Amino acid sequence: MNLFSKYSGSSDLLAGDLGRLSGSYVPESFPHRETEIDHIVRILSSIMRDSRPSNILIYGKTGTGKTSTTQYVTKMLSEAAGEKVRVCFVNCQVHDSPYSILTTLVNELSEGKDDLIPPMGWPLDRIYGELIARINGKGGYYVLVLDEIDRLLQKNGGDSLYVLLKVIDDSTSSRTSLIGITNDANILDGLEPRIRSRMNQESILFSPYNASDLRDIISFRLKGVVKANVVEESAINLCAALGAQEHGDARKALDLMRISVEIAMREGRKTITDKEIYEARDRFEMDVVKEAIKTLPLQSKIVLLSAVVTQELSSKLMITGEIYENYRNICNELGFMSLTSRRVSDILSELEDFGLLSATTRSMGRYGRTRFIKVMGQLDLFKKHLLEDDNLSMFQGSRIVRQSRFENVFGNKEERNLTDRELENKLSNFADADLQ
Repeated sequence: MNLFSKYSGSSDLLAGDLGRLSGSYVPESFPHRETEIDHIVRILSSIMRDSRPSNILIYGKTGTGKTSTTQYVTKMLSEAAGEKVRVCFVNCQVHDSPYSILTTLVNELSEGKDDLIPPMGWPLDRIYGELIARINGKGGYYVLVLDEIDRLLQKNGGDSLYVLLKVIDDSTSSRTSLIGITNDANILDGLEPRIRSRMNQESILFSPYNASDLRDIISFRLKGVVKANVVEESAINLCAALGAQEHGDARKALDLMRISVEIAMREGRKTITDKEIYEARDRFEMDVVKEAIKTLPLQSKIVLLSAVVTQELSSKLMITGEIYENYRNICNELGFMSLTSRRVSDILSELEDFGLLSATTRSMGRYGRTRFIKVMGQLDLFKKHLLEDDNLSMFQGSRIVRQSRFENVFGNKEERNLTDRELENKLSNFADADLQ
């Protein structure tokens, strides 16, 4: 029998498409965003009067509806203005360079496959010229939406935005406007005055949702998705409260409700209660690091604990030998038989593969090749998760030490001020001098 057979067929809970609870779904209405939508509409309405609208910067935390409302408004604009306007939507997490964005825009204006330009190989000035030629050749209005515009500026600096703003100035036979979407309220602070003046934007802030707002949003999205009286009121309230704790993140609140419905469907339950919401939260917010540590074999936990408590003494220069020495001290303290240094070295490599540690090997002259180890995470949380194991809960750490063979290289104050790379370079130079 096929393993998926028992999940086939319709559900007693659903009345419509569960995808309506997805964060990427664009609904036909946005509760508690009427003011912001009206503001965007008023700015873009200049197109209906044959005038170029102002540029727009939309600010707001994650999950406050910036992207979906912009998609909704620009879709309405396209329906109202018809061929008079063309909207180009670019996600700067995917297209994070001027080259990539300009190429995408040129291809958006292509008539067919033969008109497309290659993703690589053309110089930037040629792509820019092709874009201006196509915009001016078609005329009309263009609205360029740059979602996650802060990503573009972080990677390429203000000059990347300058190039796009110059498109607006050089579009002589048509009129182009830009909409930037960001969660960085200080996005313009680091830009040069010449760029800020060219931006000439109107700003719109999407404030975080509160629990009452999220309750209305969830209730609205549930209509037509689940059957009547399937979701208890307390479950909706709890889901909204959890979402409000995360800075009013509607996307998270909706995903929690969606996962809750899916859990009920898988388990054959008839209603969605607080229990399903809590189960969804545990799956949604599963602490991967905690689960990874919990599932480690006992000896691997002891090795990781040794690395953690060794690094607690000093954040710099943790080497395999001192981790092994403290590993043996922990085994002696807790009454476990210790493994060989070769096996502990293998476990360190396994922990590195698991992403819990990082390791770099450097030649230390007469000291031989040495691995520098660093715990990849918060030491206090790692230690807390490790000590939740009953076998390690009695650990006191009274015999944890640091080796001192490199102490003549630097003092403690200097050690604290060096970065990992600077420290490794200094030790490498020390080893080279020692060889001479």
